[in-house]
Amino acid sequence: MTAGGTGGDTVPTINVTTPAVIAAAAAGSYALKSGARAFSSRTGSSNLAECLGINVNASREIVQQCVEKIHTTVWASEGVYPWMSPLIELGRKESVSAAMPLLYSLRLMIATALNPFSIKRQVRGVSKPFTERVASVLQQCGYERALVVTGQGKTEAVSIDEFSTLGKSIVSELKLNGTIETYTVSPEELGIKTGKIEDVTARLSHIENSVVALRVLSSSDKSTRRDLILLNAASIIYAADQTENLRDAYELVCQSVDEGKALTKLKELIMLSGGRMENLKNVEESLKGRSM
Repeated sequence: MTAGGTGGDTVPTINVTTPAVIAAAAAGSYALKSGARAFSSRTGSSNLAECLGINVNASREIVQQCVEKIHTTVWASEGVYPWMSPLIELGRKESVSAAMPLLYSLRLMIATALNPFSIKRQVRGVSKPFTERVASVLQQCGYERALVVTGQGKTEAVSIDEFSTLGKSIVSELKLNGTIETYTVSPEELGIKTGKIEDVTARLSHIENSVVALRVLSSSDKSTRRDLILLNAASIIYAADQTENLRDAYELVCQSVDEGKALTKLKELIMLSGGRMENLKNVEESLKGRSM
């Protein structure tokens, strides 16, 4: 199971998918993340993972060991897809920024077809509501199960490339029988309080955003930031067919985090990937006494 987004959010949210993948794996799913350095966000997946101590540049053999032994990994996508770096640089140019959500979606479609681990399930966030189109492409690429989602705020003017706790989420679900069903999900349906944009806005530095992720994974944050990350972890669990619905998946991952399993899983990934435990200790030191 892989998870990720295309970027292009109208809100610079905290990094969601990387801690969500770790939390989902701690709750029993196979959960993988192919990430990049920041291009449409303040802190990219690779930036966050490295701050936490994960070796995102591990060899394919080590990545495979992580998947087999602890059911999760985070690796730098540019190492597998070298053509992505020029595309990211192109996206930083103001003259083409309006077209980038579509271009990033094209990137994901190509990358999906070339995925080195032959994964057949995915949770994919898109920043524009063309979820059915992307779900159809994933189906044609050979995926058997997928959730493609656009999250919104109180109005459609707010959009994020993941399940939202700020408002409803538009979901196109590719089912095992080959059909694609599109529906909406609200936080209230899942027993989650609707959050505020300012509560989930990214911090200014990689270390600050790493502190946010660590607070959630260590169960020391009970705010809407936790809700946002663990809702997206729940989507991975649901797409893996661990639970029959998204609400049960959310309750499962919350319990797992509160039992300390997510923090343990993070430490296992740092060690097995050949990462730097001292990086995690630095984030832990930054966390002490810091109000988020």
